[in-house]
Amino acid sequence: MPALLALPRLLTLILFIWLGTLPAVSSAQNKVTAQDVASAIQNSPNASAWLKANADAVGSLAMFESSGKLDVYNGSCCYGVLQMNKANIRKYAEVSPEEFSTWDLQQQVDAWATLTSQALQASAPAQLIAMGTFDGRAVDGNLVLACVQLGTGNCQTMIRSGSCAGFADSNGTTICAMADRIAGNPNNGNGNGNGNGNGNGNGNGGRFDCVRDAGGGCMSMNEAITAGFEQGSGIPMSRLRSVIQLFLVAITFLVLASAMSGVFVQYYKGAITKAEFMDYMRRGMLIVGAIVIVMSVF
Repeated sequence: MPALLALPRLLTLILFIWLGTLPAVSSAQNKVTAQDVASAIQNSPNASAWLKANADAVGSLAMFESSGKLDVYNGSCCYGVLQMNKANIRKYAEVSPEEFSTWDLQQQVDAWATLTSQALQASAPAQLIAMGTFDGRAVDGNLVLACVQLGTGNCQTMIRSGSCAGFADSNGTTICAMADRIAGNPNNGNGNGNGNGNGNGNGNGGRFDCVRDAGGGCMSMNEAITAGFEQGSGIPMSRLRSVIQLFLVAITFLVLASAMSGVFVQYYKGAITKAEFMDYMRRGMLIVGAIVIVMSVF
């Protein structure tokens, strides 16, 4: 009974120790500037000559896609500073999307540059570059990048129509509107400028509904919810998740330890045979192994 009374205090102590020793999660460490992205493009061995010549446009694209956040996930398909979708991450980065979101800027840019350098060789962006002007506007780096980012198949649809309005995603955003938003002109481009890229036709996709942060940057709804939780509670959601996991594991191990000690007492008193005792111990170790496996996965 005294041990049971001490259990809540022990769990509370474990919780406070964990909260006090966990490193603070700093979003600043995972955020870069447009110039950082442009420099990473210049330094990437995977970037084509065209990408390096338009590195500043890539930097602007990153600010439009993720507000410069390396670990951002848009809640549906895409990860990272340049919002690569899951299929492209597995193909070009050869890691899981979750691991990709932990990569540094140069690693993410190298993977994106491999994908985009190949996409630029498709007929749609090459044709758009050769045109020089399209629907009364100059074909600049922003328009070509929007063509690739929203999908080369969708871009070809637009080119065939001869108009910026020839393709719009499910939110009504045209490639021209996306290009103008990358350039910082949200009211131009023959589109409403408020939509998301859907990534059809080999594009990266990955735009999300935009919530403005205090600095005027674009945050996804997931980011906004996370930021609001952290501001209100003072604890990042990722940190709280780790605490809850540790708490549940601690409870499980304590219950298991209590049960196994009870079995030992029964064996010591002769209430159960050695074979039964070993069987109970084996079951307990299987449970411990299962918990370790689950924790390593999640």
